[in-house]
Amino acid sequence: MSKWYADAVEIIFPLVLIIASSSCRRDSIEVRQVPKETASPMAMPPDGSMPSGMIDAPPPASGVSWTAPAGWKEEPGNGIRLATFVPPQDPGKSEATVVALPGEAGGELANVNRWRGQIGLAPIDAVVLTAARQGVKSRLGTVVVYDFTGEGTNRSRIVAGLIQVGGTTWYFKLMGDEKAVGKNKAAFIKLLEGLQKDAS
Repeated sequence: MSKWYADAVEIIFPLVLIIASSSCRRDSIEVRQVPKETASPMAMPPDGSMPSGMIDAPPPASGVSWTAPAGWKEEPGNGIRLATFVPPQDPGKSEATVVALPGEAGGELANVNRWRGQIGLAPIDAVVLTAARQGVKSRLGTVVVYDFTGEGTNRSRIVAGLIQVGGTTWYFKLMGDEKAVGKNKAAFIKLLEGLQKDAS
């Protein structure tokens, strides 16, 4: 072996080892822990329906009582509904529901716009909300009432009332075909007027 070849091997071989060692370090795997994201709370619609993936929450045990209008069939609660009422169904069809949620449940404007969306109406702003607001006196205080009718040939209508009792907001809603809701609105308003504190 020539001296030149031996000197070249002596220089090149350590360089190969250094490069190989550096490459191995670059390919090493790093393990990092990423904190879990906090799930955002889901808003609960005050219409008896549940958002997708949400487990039914138990309804409040007491707080408000009512008397079903004559001829109305009261059915037991389901999910977040505390009660469902089926008024006489001629003409058309309608249904009344009772829901109670803690706090303001998203706020009055958001809930009113949700109801409007259910019958195909566009959202309103706070100014129009004030103009649309009506009041019905009950033993619990004033129930805020809204009455909206959809557009088109087969129109739907919603008459909804809400009142805060303690830290809970109670929602009473009559919804269905325009004529059926119109026929049963007076009885629904009497239901709201008869609201009182639950004695239990």
